[in-house]
Amino acid sequence: MNILVSRTDRAGDLILTLPVFRELRKAFPEAHIVAHVRKYTASIAKLCKEVDEIILDDDHDQGLISNSLCNCFKDHSFDRAIIVHPAGRAIIAAWRAEIPVITGRASNIFQFLLNDGRLQKRSYNKKHEFEYNLELLEGIVPDIEYKPYNFELKESLINEGKEYFKQIGLDESPIIVHPGHGGSAYNITPEMYAKIASRLIGAGRTVMVSLGPGEESMEEYFFTLKESGQIYFLKNIPSFDKLAGIFANCKAFIGGSTGPLHLSASIGLPSIAFFPPVKAMTPNRWGPVGCNSLIIKPDVPACNGKCNNCKYSGCMKNIDLMPVFDWLSGIGY
Repeated sequence: MNILVSRTDRAGDLILTLPVFRELRKAFPEAHIVAHVRKYTASIAKLCKEVDEIILDDDHDQGLISNSLCNCFKDHSFDRAIIVHPAGRAIIAAWRAEIPVITGRASNIFQFLLNDGRLQKRSYNKKHEFEYNLELLEGIVPDIEYKPYNFELKESLINEGKEYFKQIGLDESPIIVHPGHGGSAYNITPEMYAKIASRLIGAGRTVMVSLGPGEESMEEYFFTLKESGQIYFLKNIPSFDKLAGIFANCKAFIGGSTGPLHLSASIGLPSIAFFPPVKAMTPNRWGPVGCNSLIIKPDVPACNGKCNNCKYSGCMKNIDLMPVFDWLSGIGY
């Protein structure tokens, strides 16, 4: 049996889809399971031992109708496609490739091309994203285990992380502070992350500031802490698997709702996550899972995210940061 699983959006979304691969492998141990992902998230799929092959969406004709993607799907002779993220081009390519069973969310104008459409009210945010993803397997996989995915990193990858520490002169496990985000959820300010780093350093902890592509300019918020000799910068890491190897050598993660948060959670790293009060960005659906974690939110009512018309506008700037230090002390960090 050849099975296609398509998830072509962000890194965190793919990490929260990995339980689908796990459950498919348990149900169909002899199947050839293929992940259809974007190039920038492909290294996450490579970390998933249940994935046999990867199709890179970027390698095919762009646009809604991609002949090369359709031909690729057709060449694989898939028996079933599970379109977790309802991208129109993926649904159309699967339909044109005449994949016998196409499972996906009945949630957009292309749903009529699914012959196994599932009605999910994800916008209600009653479940976690990984649980919604697993729901797509109902009727396909018996006895679905509704639990998050945890990576089993190879020792060689962890050792690469240790070697990276040696290269930058770091000889102990730091606490990660990740001030950036991909824009999927509101975050606290870089200045607030700098305050967190400063207090941690003042308490004798070593801090590693993690900066993703395009976030390098945030380093300036931490310049005054460089003289302490207890702050390091993690940047220009080429892929998520390399990042996972580095994270595996750290003590804890502090950041917002972003891909690196879900990566840290998936390797069991204690994680502190800042979330806004916006209903669509709730930690009930997008929070860290699979690890010891703390969620910090503004103490205001849930809202629609239209800050200009809100009397609590700027609520993320007023978050009390003390729970960060109390929680870390409570777990021995």
